[in-house]
Amino acid sequence: MKIMDKSPFDPVTLSKIAGMELRARQVVDGILSGIHKSPYQGSSIEFLEHKEYSPGSEIKHIDWKVHARSDKYYVKQFEEETNLRCYLFLDTSGSMGYQSTGVSKYEYASNLVASLSYLLLKQSDLVGLINFRDKVLQYVPPRSRIVHLRVLLNALVGFKTAGKSDVAAALGEFEGKIGRRSLIIIVSDFFDDVEKVIRQIKHFQSRKSEIILFHILDPYELTFPFETITYFESLEDERRVLADPKSIKEHYLAGINRFIEQFKQLCYENRIEYQLINTATPLDQVLVNFLAKRKGSSSLKG
Repeated sequence: MKIMDKSPFDPVTLSKIAGMELRARQVVDGILSGIHKSPYQGSSIEFLEHKEYSPGSEIKHIDWKVHARSDKYYVKQFEEETNLRCYLFLDTSGSMGYQSTGVSKYEYASNLVASLSYLLLKQSDLVGLINFRDKVLQYVPPRSRIVHLRVLLNALVGFKTAGKSDVAAALGEFEGKIGRRSLIIIVSDFFDDVEKVIRQIKHFQSRKSEIILFHILDPYELTFPFETITYFESLEDERRVLADPKSIKEHYLAGINRFIEQFKQLCYENRIEYQLINTATPLDQVLVNFLAKRKGSSSLKG
């Protein structure tokens, strides 16, 4: 019987590569080598002003509402912003340190953020990073040069998971600081008040920003495969409970599935892109899905 080799993008396989930059480059370059042209362009178009129609102006930009009022032809002028501004929010709270087998949620999330950063910088987009728990711990302002990758990666490797998470509070610190039409990506396990998170996200949506949530969970958190009496310890405080997993498994699974479905529904109702990812998922699958969805919502490069 032939034994199938693991994918080079398998989280455990990647974790054996020394250096986060090498891991990010392997994932992104491996994906893009099979794509003739990246389907994601970080450009947006902002309405600037009207000008009177003249020969050579594009007919598709004629403002017919103005024509109906004035009986004159005016075209809309636009100011093109050629670079997307992306803010990556990474949860470094205690629960992100959980690891059953393979890699921890934080290690997986860090590699995902590193890969996204490299991908976006290769397209000359501006990328910033915010590490947070119940408040912002570190902020790396957005830059677009590829050498900025080292700055972002250095910020990723210096953190240990601890404390409680408050996604809404971290977002609130940037209310009014993030410009219009930005891309905001939040990577977390979202063991939090998700309704509060959604309310905070709406402030950014009102400024035409796009929001993507990567919901990172460990396979054991999704399946609860424990069989013997076990101590369950909180990674965010001092709580420690001895329990028979067989007696609570059904209740736990019902609770976690209800939480995920309600969160997913809230995102759908509020036009927030949501992706549930377990830490056994190869990173190339996550990035290919990211690119495919961006293709549907963004312009193509010529």
